[in-house]
Amino acid sequence: MLLPLQDVLDSPLFLKSRPQILAGATRIEQTGVRWVHSSEVLEIAPLLRGEELLLSGGQALLKLRHEAQVQYVQSLADRNVSALAIETAGLPMGIGKRLIEAAEDAGLPLIELRITVPFVEMAETINRIIVSQQALALQRADAISQQLAQHIATAGPNLTPLVMLIADALSVNALLVDLAGVPLATSRSIPEEDEALEIVSDIFVGDVVAARLRLQSPREADRELLSTIAERLGSILALALAQHHRPTRSQIADSALIQAIIRNSSAPEIRELSAQVGLSVTTPMAILIFRSVELGRIRGALERILRRHSPEIKTYMDSEYLYGLIPLNPDFARADRRRLLELMRADIHPLAVHGVMGPGVHDATHGSWSLREALLAEHLVSSMPHAGGLRDCDDVVLERFCARELDGDAVYRFTQELLSELLEHDAQRGSNLVKTLETWLTSGCNSTATATTLFLERQTLHKRLNKIFEILGGDPRGTSRMAALHLATKLAQNSFEPVLKT
Repeated sequence: MLLPLQDVLDSPLFLKSRPQILAGATRIEQTGVRWVHSSEVLEIAPLLRGEELLLSGGQALLKLRHEAQVQYVQSLADRNVSALAIETAGLPMGIGKRLIEAAEDAGLPLIELRITVPFVEMAETINRIIVSQQALALQRADAISQQLAQHIATAGPNLTPLVMLIADALSVNALLVDLAGVPLATSRSIPEEDEALEIVSDIFVGDVVAARLRLQSPREADRELLSTIAERLGSILALALAQHHRPTRSQIADSALIQAIIRNSSAPEIRELSAQVGLSVTTPMAILIFRSVELGRIRGALERILRRHSPEIKTYMDSEYLYGLIPLNPDFARADRRRLLELMRADIHPLAVHGVMGPGVHDATHGSWSLREALLAEHLVSSMPHAGGLRDCDDVVLERFCARELDGDAVYRFTQELLSELLEHDAQRGSNLVKTLETWLTSGCNSTATATTLFLERQTLHKRLNKIFEILGGDPRGTSRMAALHLATKLAQNSFEPVLKT
């Protein structure tokens, strides 16, 4: 459940802080708060799930250089934080113009708290309201579930009475439709012209989507309530649907194909299963993997995004991962993979999920390689900041190669041979020269792009590069050391465990 951000700002305790909205004012009406959290930790973003209101005393943040403040704001926006509230009472410095501009550019509501209010009390008060609303929604969902279960037990799994019961309990229109949108059962409790909002929730029977529950309400304010209830009703409706629904042959074949790829089955078996799902033996493809602590809850939303951009995708879920097999256009497979990655990444970003797209391969018989590399990439990026959303296996090609082929001692010897003085300088001075060099080399030695990525002034970047060149014994451009240095800087920032070769 989300509490509207505007309701939080209007709460009595929050108003005592004399809040002033400095950035993102246009987003406040559309923004909800899942939790209120206070922290002075500047590397807090990777620890957040999203949709938090973050309270900060500001002391540590406002002492940072401008570039680091901008990076902090961007990291919160990347994690879909609802808003940042900074207390400035008693601070010698206010919130700078560049920090405000960065928040506005990132679409992150930035609020100044001009009077001191205990953060603990504020967080407890607002979180208590959020938890209470969640509990009431779940109680209401459980009460409806009990009515549905009682009806199934006494009158059988007829779908229409169940849908009517849901509609009457919530004063909404309720529809149960198949995957083609054809109604299986409907109940119209409100006129069609009064529909202001629709919530859609997938109903799974076993591993496949059997139907979708659509709840239509005249009240936009019902969004969070209906979303929570719809998700909660999924299991009881699945029980009723199981009496009517049997997986289609294509659904069974889709699951069997992906399971064969997971097992690294023989090429003849995979070719046979590919034929059963209508996948040509010459069709290039890529494997997607997704993992989340909430995978069961968000699976429906995730699959809808995947199918919207790749209608022919094949999916399968086990206890840990949701797997996807994406067919690619044979004429321009690499470009098609990149296009789908960008489209899916944009839509998946708000979901609390970690995903990786594996490399494209010639056909499904090589699918196990794409899957293996996706799993390896997930292992490598899991410790990186902002590793959520959908990552690209191609972004860690060198890291994947080294993780497969080099053990820890070999990596250590290699990085020490090329970077020992830079590493020692960073360790003794608390500098970040190795990261600067890696970013510069990754950008193709483009100083403007490097400065933008690192949130540095160009003058500051050039000072760093001059120091790096001095330590390395010269500018590496135009020498045979470029590739080796680039690899060494990447390895120096990651610790690789040996990967068993199969």
